[in-house]
Formats: sequence, C-alpha cells, structure tokens
Amino acid sequence: MAETRKIYLVMGVSGVGKSTVAEEVARRSGGIFVEADAFHPAQNIEAMSAGIPLNDDMRWHWLEALCLHVRSENCGSGESPVFIACSALKRKYRDFLRERLGPLFIIHLDGDRELILNRLQARKGHFMPPALLDSQIGDLEYPSQKEGACVRFDIAEPIDKIVSEAFSLIENEWREKPRHS
Repeated sequence: MAETRKIYLVMGVSGVGKSTVAEEVARRSGGIFVEADAFHPAQNIEAMSAGIPLNDDMRWHWLEALCLHVRSENCGSGESPVFIACSALKRKYRDFLRERLGPLFIIHLDGDRELILNRLQARKGHFMPPALLDSQIGDLEYPSQKEGACVRFDIAEPIDKIVSEAFSLIENEWREKPRHS
C-alpha cells in the first residue's frame, strides 16, 4: 500500500448510518468504500444474531481481516482514499487500525439512544439486533483529537447534510495537506 493513501474511518454504534455515509462520501470523492461487517467471521455473525455481544477476543480477527483487505490489491490502487464503515467502538480498536493502516481521519456518527434504537428496529435484513445497542453504547469510547483528525456528526441531522458536510471537510483536508509524506 502506498504511503499517500488516506484512510477515513466512519465509526459509531450500530444503526447510526456508517455504511450509508461512508459509501456516499466515497462515491463523491472517487474513493473506495469498505464495509467492515463483510469481514466478520461466521461465528461473530452467529453470536450477534443470537443477541450475544462481541468481546475483544472476537473482534481482533475481524479487525485483522479488515486491515489485510485494505492493504491488499483487492482494495484498489494505493492512491485512492478508502472509506471504512466500522464500529471501532474502543480506542484500542482504532489504535489497532492505525498501527496497520496509518493515520485515520475519524468521522464519528453519534446520536440520541432512542433515535438509534428506532432505526435499528426499522432496519431489515441485518444481523445486529436492537437488543445489542446498549452493549455497544457501553463499549463506546468517544474518539478525541489525541487520536488525530476527528469530527463528530449528530445523526439527528438529515443524512444528506451529514454527507455534504463530511465531504466538504474531506475536500478541505486534502487541499490543506499535501498528498505525499
């Protein structure tokens, strides 16, 4: 993977719209969208589907598989930005991603528990049941500027507004910093 690659982590608990935002911002910027859920091993999906929250041991293999994909040729050229939709709830998970992928620009989607719960209850065809929301909220360690570039969006805002503002921030970040290190 080329050193110039920008990695954007769109993070938050299940139901905040990570995939929607990451996919649309990737499309607008000509980047690559990566859905972290696609790298969960079957036992993780089975556990979550049964209402069993993942523990740290269950997450490390998933995060490693995600990193291997992002560093692989299957994830496009090393110059295209990558937008990863991934819960990355704990700082140690984000540190793990940074150690393997380099600096992350964090887009944290957050909001009122009831709004998120309503979204989860309305969502069809996803393995993550609404019953696991509180375990995710309990695991969430809010990112800070100590982790690098980080911005929080309130999901009560319309999705189009969040996408437009995130895309604008990314465009400005790219203009302000040279793409080579």
